[in-house]
Amino acid sequence: MDNMQPDGWTVAGLDTNFYAVAPSQVVGGTLLGRPAGVRFTAFAFHWTYGDGTAAARGTPGGTWQQLRLPEFDPTPTSHVYAAEGDYTIRLRVDYHAEYRFDGSAFRPIDGVITAPANDLHITVGDATTVLVSRDCASDPGGPGC
Repeated sequence: MDNMQPDGWTVAGLDTNFYAVAPSQVVGGTLLGRPAGVRFTAFAFHWTYGDGTAAARGTPGGTWQQLRLPEFDPTPTSHVYAAEGDYTIRLRVDYHAEYRFDGSAFRPIDGVITAPANDLHITVGDATTVLVSRDCASDPGGPGC
């Protein structure tokens, strides 16, 4: 599942945090009357941001809170939009597959399975910040600086 922070909107020129939730999954069943299973593990994430740019990452990323970062800080999976507008973000996830049969250990299956995640839609706007008591020259760490 593809997610973003902030959810559904952002500010041009600031980092938007994209992250995926893709835990390993085992699909079980019966083969020849015996238990069998296939495990799918995500290993690559391909984002298309809707503004003509794309990125491939080996990490699903995480929320700013999970990464212990302030909002709008860069993350390994963030993206900065240069222009205002409405965009659609698409994510494709590459998975390795492994199988097991009748209680054996998992064994790898050759190849890669690529699956699309949900699309996200974002509105990119502009913002003007005003410091009431100090300007950015006197307080570079202040809001909006």
